Amino acid sequence: MAIIEQDAQPFQPYARLMTMLGDQLITDKKIAAIEIIKNCYDADAENVQVRLFNIHKNGIGKEAPYLEIEDDGEGMTLEIIKDAWLRPATPNKIHKKRQGQNFTKKGRFLQGEKGIGRFAIHKLGGRIELYTKALDQKEVKLETDFTEYDPEKVDLFNLHLNEYKLLEEVHNNWYINDPAEEIKKEKGTLIRIYNLRENWNKNDIAELYKSIQRLIPPIDEKAIDLGIKSKQDFAVSLYLDGELYISKDTTTFMDVIERAQFTMIGEVSAEGILKFTYKSTAPLRTFEREINLLSKEALSQFGYPSQTIDEWFTEYNRKPNCGGFKFSFYAFNLSTPDRTIMTKEFEAFIKQNFVYLLRDGVRVYPYGEKGYDWLDLDKLRAQKRAGDYISYNDLTGFVYISQDENTLLKDSTNRQGLMNTNDVYEDFKRLVTQITQILNVEKKIDTSKLKVTKDKSFIESNEVVEKSFKTLKACLEKTDNNGILEKATKFLDSVQKHTQTIKGRMEIVEDLAGLGMAVEKSSHDSLLLLSKMRNIVNDFALKVNFQNYNNDDLVLFLKELDENLIFVYDEMQVIQPLFKNQRKTIKDVSVYEMVEKVINYFKRDIDGKINIKIDKNNDIIVKTNTGLILQILINILDNAIYWVNNNESRSKEIEFKLDSVNRVITIADNGPGIRDDAVPFIYSEFFSLKSDGRGLGLYIVKEILLRIDGEISLIQETNDKLLCGANFAIKFN
Repeated sequence: MAIIEQDAQPFQPYARLMTMLGDQLITDKKIAAIEIIKNCYDADAENVQVRLFNIHKNGIGKEAPYLEIEDDGEGMTLEIIKDAWLRPATPNKIHKKRQGQNFTKKGRFLQGEKGIGRFAIHKLGGRIELYTKALDQKEVKLETDFTEYDPEKVDLFNLHLNEYKLLEEVHNNWYINDPAEEIKKEKGTLIRIYNLRENWNKNDIAELYKSIQRLIPPIDEKAIDLGIKSKQDFAVSLYLDGELYISKDTTTFMDVIERAQFTMIGEVSAEGILKFTYKSTAPLRTFEREINLLSKEALSQFGYPSQTIDEWFTEYNRKPNCGGFKFSFYAFNLSTPDRTIMTKEFEAFIKQNFVYLLRDGVRVYPYGEKGYDWLDLDKLRAQKRAGDYISYNDLTGFVYISQDENTLLKDSTNRQGLMNTNDVYEDFKRLVTQITQILNVEKKIDTSKLKVTKDKSFIESNEVVEKSFKTLKACLEKTDNNGILEKATKFLDSVQKHTQTIKGRMEIVEDLAGLGMAVEKSSHDSLLLLSKMRNIVNDFALKVNFQNYNNDDLVLFLKELDENLIFVYDEMQVIQPLFKNQRKTIKDVSVYEMVEKVINYFKRDIDGKINIKIDKNNDIIVKTNTGLILQILINILDNAIYWVNNNESRSKEIEFKLDSVNRVITIADNGPGIRDDAVPFIYSEFFSLKSDGRGLGLYIVKEILLRIDGEISLIQETNDKLLCGANFAIKFN
């Protein structure tokens, strides 16, 4: 087929494209103002003034609201105005970066590169006057009226395309002023914006002020130790009708840094190696550690959860592509706030400031903004296990990246967050989340230490009260005042009865908690098997419908059903003794038989996966009921199975050793063992380093053993251990 006509034509966008881009790329007026201020930073300005006028008036002319942003930066020549500023998406800064010219004259790393920050002006108002003056140059004035780009008044019933101009048809007027009309200094830029598109109320101004303060972070001495070079050579002031605006909120990040209860400062290499320093103020504890964030086994050695990296890095044996970064985290315990440091204003400040992201010392939006949980901590707490993740409200701080180290972490076009090209941002996000989980574990340990200390103090104070009462009673017995003695005795009896009642209720709660854990596992396994049986029945029913089976198929079908039913029956038999009505039966209980029963109970978790060894020189007989012994062994074995599964590099082993002479059973595993600093709290209720733990298992074990004159201890001497992991010795007295 012959071509009879040919031509070429460039895009000819309508001028309204400019206003559409402004609306789409910049989300709100506060962000728009910050974008313009960022341009002032790139222009090497030291001082910027943001001035709002007449915002509480609805006047016209000189009484109309307008906004000014003025800086003392390098300014622009007419050539820059024509060749760069009036050409959106200019590659000017990209060319500089490719040529290694990444820094301004003041040594600031160039922030922008897309050439779209000027669209922020349209987000703020419909008409602008721009005055700019470079050193030893004349002042340049530029006028832009956005109503010519997109007419505000359109007859919707008589709409014609020629009412809208093409982009090339709209002109922006420029002038050379001599003497200068506005820029009285040697250099600088002033942008005056009229026809404000939105009203500014008191709350808007307060939020803008906060955003300005957060734009350049405070000088953090701890971050300086990491090599973070923060300069405070960029000041931004906010004025309202000529008066300097000062917020009533006097709390600053310096207060947070000084008062932080839990601090974690460190860096992550491009290969995922974390080096950090942790500090707790209550109780006082400091240490340094290096750990491979991509190693499940390395994390488990310290009881750190690993599910964040399991699903992303470990499963595919891959390295992160985001590059290395540094961080300084400051955490608090707002659920039980320490009022010696926590005022209501300070608490509000923490809740309003999450983890900020800074590139080369300048903030990346919207990270850190109130309500923007970019690590999804609260979502993870709700969907998985709350105890594994620190609360969004309890954490604030900074993550530091750079354009040199993190070249693939690119800003989104609208300057709202980072792009997730090839999952680079997801790599970064998961590494940061993993760090917060480590912080959460250490915070949990110190919180538990503090609680144990307080509980001990409470118990000791009760003992003091009781001792004082006995002293008082002894003194009263020496007197003839029988009335007072009788009342005092009744009071003591009431206190003792109340204590016994509370103790009895606690035993019931512990029994129910243990029962609940056992029933949860049994029901989970039973439901899986019942689901499997339904599938077997449905498959066989199809064969029956099509007469497509023989006697061997029928026998196999019935055999499978029988095996599954036996397992469900055995599961129910195991948990029967745990119910309260079965607890009344006291008899001689074989510990060896209970061990075998519990191993069978965990059969699906053990067979073909974990090597189990039982070493006995003779059985141990305990006069009690089977439910209590089962509950003890279920909790211990459940823990052992969990922790051996955290070691992928070695075979998984659990060993039981019965010593009938000393009436001791030892249960050992070759998991990561228990951290030294966690040992004092392993029997405390609600303390757990398991990713799905409730912190009740060992607490219940210890309480049950106290009831039946038994005790549990952790074997810590290497020579006394059966296996290299956790070794528990249970003695029946």
